Amino acid sequence: MIASEVLHDFWSSLNDFSLYKTNHTDHGIHSNYRYSFALPFERVDEPVLITKFLQQNWAHTITISVIYFAIIKLIQSYLEHKKAFDLRLPLIFWNAFLALFSIFGFIRFGEDLFYSLQHRTPYEWICYSCHPNDVAAFWSLLFAISKIFELGDTLFIVLRKKPLIFLHYYHHAAVLIYTVHAGAEHTAAGRAFITMNYFAHSVMYFYYTLTAMGIKVPRKISKWVTIIQTTQMLIGVMISCCVLWIKQNTDWKCQQSRANLSLAFLIYTTFLILFLHFYWSTYIRHRSIKSESDKEKKL
Repeated sequence: MIASEVLHDFWSSLNDFSLYKTNHTDHGIHSNYRYSFALPFERVDEPVLITKFLQQNWAHTITISVIYFAIIKLIQSYLEHKKAFDLRLPLIFWNAFLALFSIFGFIRFGEDLFYSLQHRTPYEWICYSCHPNDVAAFWSLLFAISKIFELGDTLFIVLRKKPLIFLHYYHHAAVLIYTVHAGAEHTAAGRAFITMNYFAHSVMYFYYTLTAMGIKVPRKISKWVTIIQTTQMLIGVMISCCVLWIKQNTDWKCQQSRANLSLAFLIYTTFLILFLHFYWSTYIRHRSIKSESDKEKKL
């Protein structure tokens, strides 16, 4: 009974958006940085309309995630006794496209964060969101949309009948849900989260492109991809701790609700644990087992 009440209160808090609730001209606490160069399409003309849409529909990302999981399981069941698809060429183009998108996203969106890191206080780059009309807002919107398309990664895995681990589909679903909710309230910490994710995916999808092309990449590169991803999760936890400290110990305003902060702690902590476990089982435990096996062969 108590648990259900707690969950009900938490769900209510997730849907209690203060941004644009009473004043459509109040964009919250945001950076005033404006890009010196912007392509004609790199802008958001209707931030209120888009934000309201996200606020009203963010929960559908949970529905999408459930359907996504069900489809994956159905495909796996259907292909259980059938031949795997090759899909080599589509996979190359898929990974190459996402690599280029992530590289451009990192360069364009990251400019806003790097400017704040150089010219603003730590409080401002942690608690101020990006300008709602400018280039960074455009690339943050594309970032949210891309999380739906990235679910296609899993299709390539199951259609090719490759091993699918829990970390993979949990990561895709959780990031989609959190990203859209964060966009619905212009979460300030999202500036760091998005920049880190764009960078990690730039490296990851470039690596996937090379492997899909049949290029033999040293194992240590795969190891570093995992290290970058794990570091991203650790920094996510650290930033969330900073926001919590600000909320608990000061009266400073911070563009992140406690409900969204709770989600951030949940996903980044679980991601950190899962990625550490993946790193240990793939690069440490596997190496130990191989070493013992090699010794036995010599005997």
